[in-house]
Amino acid sequence: MCELRILCKVITPMVMTGSNGKDVELRPSEFKGMMRFWWRATKAENDLNELKKKEVELFGKIERKSNFGIRVVPCEVMKIEEANILPHKKNGYKKNAISSNYIFEVILSCPDDKQLQLCKNIFILSTILGGYGRRSRRGFGSVRAVSINDIPLEQTIDLSYIASLLNNSIESNVYTITRNKIVSGKRGGNYPWIKEIVLGKKTKDINKLLKKISQAAHDFYNYRDLSLGNIKPRMSSPIYVSIIKEYDNYIPIVTTLNSYYSKDKNYKWDFNKQNSFIQRVIS
Repeated sequence: MCELRILCKVITPMVMTGSNGKDVELRPSEFKGMMRFWWRATKAENDLNELKKKEVELFGKIERKSNFGIRVVPCEVMKIEEANILPHKKNGYKKNAISSNYIFEVILSCPDDKQLQLCKNIFILSTILGGYGRRSRRGFGSVRAVSINDIPLEQTIDLSYIASLLNNSIESNVYTITRNKIVSGKRGGNYPWIKEIVLGKKTKDINKLLKKISQAAHDFYNYRDLSLGNIKPRMSSPIYVSIIKEYDNYIPIVTTLNSYYSKDKNYKWDFNKQNSFIQRVIS
């Protein structure tokens, strides 16, 4: 069995809870779930049956074990803070969260080195594009991979690096950089696959950035409009905002996923609203 250790640091408060939904804890299942989500998103597969077959081969299912293992090991005593996960409100919604700068280790194990490298790429990609816990699509729960087997990773994360991770994860040069965006050269089926990725402006004030993201989400939300997701009908936002850290700077990274909407005529959607939201976040 081949194994590697990835040292990680929490960038923004992470509201990840256990089975009771209250106690804060690091859950390996959530990290594996995010790897599965972003692996599917990178594939942009049109044949959903083929996608499911490949997914089961790597990630397993109830009747079949996964081909790789993942463990999460705390490197220090858990640091908890009371985080306002709706920072655009003065008296926002506060939840206990794993604090920024908390350090932990993720251990990946695979039967061979080739699969280990694939899992490593997918994991690092998931930490860049996604987040963990509540409000992860609006900047909370962002994590940075700091080192692999005690070898420090480059602090600069640019579009070229992200595109290489994407292409290495699917073993194909589908993703290219055009007009300061990563775009997909492949169209997938009726599920959330990556259409484009863009980086925003750097800032040293993480609280101001989280507030800006939260305010933009509030301003463009309408319960009858599915453009940025909704509660009823249940639909996750197709615009995923995470935060990466480069030295002392914080950078929003926005991934536009394929949107697939309810056919209920009582609901609408507006791609211009998505674009306006993205521009607000990255400016």
